[in-house]
Amino acid sequence: MSIFVINLKLYEETLGENGRKLAEHAKKISSRLGVNIVFAPAFTDIRLLSGLVPVIAQHIDAVEPGAQTGHITAEAVKMAGVIGTMINHSEKKIALEEIEKYVLRAKKNDLMTICCADSPESAAKIAKLSPDYVLIEPPELIGSANSVSKTKPYVISRTAELVKAVNQNVGVICGAGVSTGEDARIAKSLGAIGVAVASAIAKSKTPERVIEDIANGLVT
Repeated sequence: MSIFVINLKLYEETLGENGRKLAEHAKKISSRLGVNIVFAPAFTDIRLLSGLVPVIAQHIDAVEPGAQTGHITAEAVKMAGVIGTMINHSEKKIALEEIEKYVLRAKKNDLMTICCADSPESAAKIAKLSPDYVLIEPPELIGSANSVSKTKPYVISRTAELVKAVNQNVGVICGAGVSTGEDARIAKSLGAIGVAVASAIAKSKTPERVIEDIANGLVT
């Protein structure tokens, strides 16, 4: 099944009740089209959304529970209702040599892992750590109107090739500028199992339509 990750980040347009309404809409689309739509909300909204759609944490820290003021543990987010976590997002970078600690902390708590990478080569290195997915996002295209699918399609195909050579059990997701169903269709044709979207939904005047269009692209 294709996976469609919606990262709500901390946009005002997606916090609280706004995010809940998007989740309700996405739930209907997911059921109708058979696309696995996963939300990454603000930490404060995890419990609000987790009863509606699958929810992942935007980040966890590689620390054990205890005297860890200000940290986010895998145990804490799991108890709040998440099924997984993103690791090494471009806005929350982690040194490559540290990523394995985060993956292991998540796996210890049976959390799905989506590790972000900024190039096909770094994606291959991360795939050796056996996350569930590698999310390829060329940093220069993040938040732009230029999708990686159309602007740099070779990044997706090369990532899929390198990751498969390293670990066939790791799926490839692509992000950075993805905003339409066509972007999603191209990404799948190039070897991705799904897409990740943030600003194209959060900043749209009709985010529900964007969600449906992209979901349709993943099943076409």
